Amino acid sequence: MPHVNILKQIKIDGQWKLVSIPRDEHGRADWKALPEGRYFIEWRVHGKKKRQVAGATAAEALEAARRRKHILEGRALDPEGHELDAEEIKRAPLHVAVKRYLEVVESLKKPNTLRKYKAVLNRFVDFFPARTTAQSITPDDLNNFMVYLKRNYRLDNNSVIHNLVIVAQFLKKQGRAGLTRDVDLPEAISTLPEEYTDRELEAFFAACTKDEYALFLTFLLTGFREQEVVHLFWDDINFTLNTIRVTAKPGLGFSPKRWEEREVPVPKRLSDLLKAHPHRNGSHFVFPSPRGNRELHMLDICKEIAKRAKLDPERFHLRKFRSTYATRMLRAGFDVRTVQHWMGHKSLETTMRYLSPAKDVHDKLDKVQIAGVLGNG
Repeated sequence: MPHVNILKQIKIDGQWKLVSIPRDEHGRADWKALPEGRYFIEWRVHGKKKRQVAGATAAEALEAARRRKHILEGRALDPEGHELDAEEIKRAPLHVAVKRYLEVVESLKKPNTLRKYKAVLNRFVDFFPARTTAQSITPDDLNNFMVYLKRNYRLDNNSVIHNLVIVAQFLKKQGRAGLTRDVDLPEAISTLPEEYTDRELEAFFAACTKDEYALFLTFLLTGFREQEVVHLFWDDINFTLNTIRVTAKPGLGFSPKRWEEREVPVPKRLSDLLKAHPHRNGSHFVFPSPRGNRELHMLDICKEIAKRAKLDPERFHLRKFRSTYATRMLRAGFDVRTVQHWMGHKSLETTMRYLSPAKDVHDKLDKVQIAGVLGNG
């Protein structure tokens, strides 16, 4: 049986900590024993610990724990929290089935993944009439849905396939496993990893302010994902060893992808640059917003710098710094497994995608001489 634990976040010696609810002499939870604070629920999925905010009162925490236990047991609830039988679940309209499914996804997946699932399944719901159920959907409906995605959302083949994979996972949970086998999926397109050229990087960093320079050099020399940089704390940097860690921040609802923390070595010049980087408003964040909170506009800042540098802002995005990092590290001779760890990739195959040929080769090519064919001119 799944177990859901209730914790409370309280201040101890000036630090916020999560503690278990004390028991009284009769072994019952003593809800009044701890000072004011927020409640959290905690559970495990495939051995990995997950947490979620559960309200400000004991009643809210108990209700959140009850609902989470039902979700983990695969039991559906109606909006009032009453359990539904199998026939009621089958008859549920598509939008209701999707809502319940996303509640389960929320307990298993990361916030960014949840956002993707929501976007895809909301499109899926919008495509069908209001009274459609998961049981009434046919392979022809799915083929028509793919055409709808290409026409209305201008999605490429890879994006359409990704949408159908998420839909297939949803339908499987509704007892419709294998429905996509008869769907005519488009051919997947193998794309080369994107990377910034030396000229683009030189122009981009020349247009940066001092703070912007530190921010985007961190992206470039760590290969971190956007949320990993957003949630970078000063405590994550070891200036002695020249390493930067990706660590969970439960109080902020952030944990690394697949809940795996990692430590990445960085060049000394980046370590020295960050050591001189100012602490803003006493914030824990290395790159906070002007108010000292999380900076959630890093992409906008990136594109604004590109405009200043008279570069095409459409070619500049945060993910491309990560791709550039992986490609340059492999090209510099670091072995694939080491780069896999630094990138936080689950599979070696994902890292090997970045084993692409160099692009800035024309200066060297122009110097190549082949007797009788290419001379000194």
